[in-house]
Amino acid sequence: MEITVKNTGNGIGKTVNLDVLLDSEPVKGFKHTSSKYVGNMIDGKEYTFELELFPQISMANGKVRFKVEALETNGYNSKPSYFSVNLESKRQTLAVGWINPLEDNSKVYEPEIDVRFCIVSAEPVKSYKLYLNGELYSDSRGMKLIKSTECDYEFESKVKLRNGVNRLYLELSNGRELVSSETRFVTYSEKRLEHRLALIIGNGKYAMAPLRNPPNDAIAMAKALRALDFEVIEVIDGDKREINDALKNFNDRLEQNKGVGLFYYAGHGIQIKGENYLVPIGHNIEHEADVEDEGVRINKVLTYMQNSGTRMNIVILDACRDNPYATRSARSGSRGLAQIYAEGSGSLIAYATSPGSVAADGEGNNGLYTQELLKAIETPGLEIGMIFRKVLTNVKKSHKDNKFPGPMHPLKENFILKDNIWLLVSENQP
Repeated sequence: MEITVKNTGNGIGKTVNLDVLLDSEPVKGFKHTSSKYVGNMIDGKEYTFELELFPQISMANGKVRFKVEALETNGYNSKPSYFSVNLESKRQTLAVGWINPLEDNSKVYEPEIDVRFCIVSAEPVKSYKLYLNGELYSDSRGMKLIKSTECDYEFESKVKLRNGVNRLYLELSNGRELVSSETRFVTYSEKRLEHRLALIIGNGKYAMAPLRNPPNDAIAMAKALRALDFEVIEVIDGDKREINDALKNFNDRLEQNKGVGLFYYAGHGIQIKGENYLVPIGHNIEHEADVEDEGVRINKVLTYMQNSGTRMNIVILDACRDNPYATRSARSGSRGLAQIYAEGSGSLIAYATSPGSVAADGEGNNGLYTQELLKAIETPGLEIGMIFRKVLTNVKKSHKDNKFPGPMHPLKENFILKDNIWLLVSENQP
């Protein structure tokens, strides 16, 4: 079922989840997802998503009333909205839907999971078979169907998984019909991955020289990194206070969990006397002397990351856009960003352009650099250095002004972002 929601407030909702609750008596056989992650909700913009129904049939005529509420990461909740749906009975002779896991693809770190199905049947079920990785795992001789108030029957079983990707589906028959559930893919990793935490910032709503793409870039990067098992702190159109609060949160969580830290910024950036600054929304930069007070030092980010005890730090700066602040501030306010030198071998710094150069905002929904980066991180098995070399090659092919991504600090470790199992492997390890 498709639902469209709109942020009617005066600001951006940060990292929003929608709670969809049944506000009426249930109708037998009708089930739905109760929570949906939306991400950042820009004021005035509509968002459409699919509310999944399980097993996508109703066993009786009826009417259900939904209550929808947006829950923001900062603790602000929207006023609830309500809508009703008329249900028409689609009493099928045999149907099956998943209760757990709901997602098509999921990851677990325990070798055993509980699988549950909702079964609707007008006639007695004669046989049912649970398949794991193409082989029969259990059948009706060893398992029983349980009578249910929400379905005709529920089937539940514990399944021991193999390391890697596992395929699961249920097949059942009433003697005349044979149906199968959808296939679920469950990835089991014997060892929990190193903690991954990303801080993503995209600034575009500047009073002067606004940028179209950085919020889109940041939202797309946050989504891609969540799919790669990163926890994400997301800031869209952040002022200095919001950015500093996010940095403090980022630092505290890195110190607590270590692992891998990633910082991504898209928006205006400026260098003054070789010092790089991020430009927040709502700044008041008119002179060079204003930059230190109004901007956010990039070296502050690096210091937090390098002092946190993380094993690897990745910094991605798509902040070299041509902007008026450098020319307004003073002759020492140079174009683009200055070269950053990271201490040690555990930090990687990637630029959208060479230091001292500027980058265009882009003509599509994403900037050129981030567009190519999003493609590259979807490639399985690439270590992190190869990802950025691939981005460099593709940007060179597309960028007519020859302003190529800048150099990266070399690493002594290989970090693979996407694979069946994601690992950080040191070359010094046996």
